Amino acid sequence: MRDNYALVGFMGCGKTTVGRELAKRLQCPFWDLDAAIAQGERRTIPEIFAQQGEAGFRELEHAYLKRAAGRRGVLSCGGGLALFPRNREVLSRHFTTVFLDCDFETCYQRIRASSRPLVQDKSEAEVRALFESRYPIYQACCDLQVNAAHSPFMVVQEILKQRRRHR
Repeated sequence: MRDNYALVGFMGCGKTTVGRELAKRLQCPFWDLDAAIAQGERRTIPEIFAQQGEAGFRELEHAYLKRAAGRRGVLSCGGGLALFPRNREVLSRHFTTVFLDCDFETCYQRIRASSRPLVQDKSEAEVRALFESRYPIYQACCDLQVNAAHSPFMVVQEILKQRRRHR
């Protein structure tokens, strides 16, 4: 396993919060890929989606992922990043990929009032279908899978525990 970590999972599972905590614990840099894209492009993610569509955003996401692959640290990935084979290839080559496994109800409570482009104007049933379609992909591409329903501190403890077992 590699010393760089990439956190994957559905929107609202806690990737950014857990990522910051894990980076602090490991004393290494933390990057939120969506934040890096927004900062680098000088636009919000919803603006990028509105101006370039999802395909345009996914191109940017892949380019920024490749840049992050050469750095040591913890990376919080967008919820859709792992859906694309070329992104999964970068993850498998350069990162220990951690799936933050969180139940739908918890994720939905966290994201339903957000400005996330992929959940705006969608019913709970539509968001659940998206969750269910992505779940097996997250499972298939991860090196470690942890229950993210606990506090960020406890989730980080579990990541480190699993990491030690797999060395």
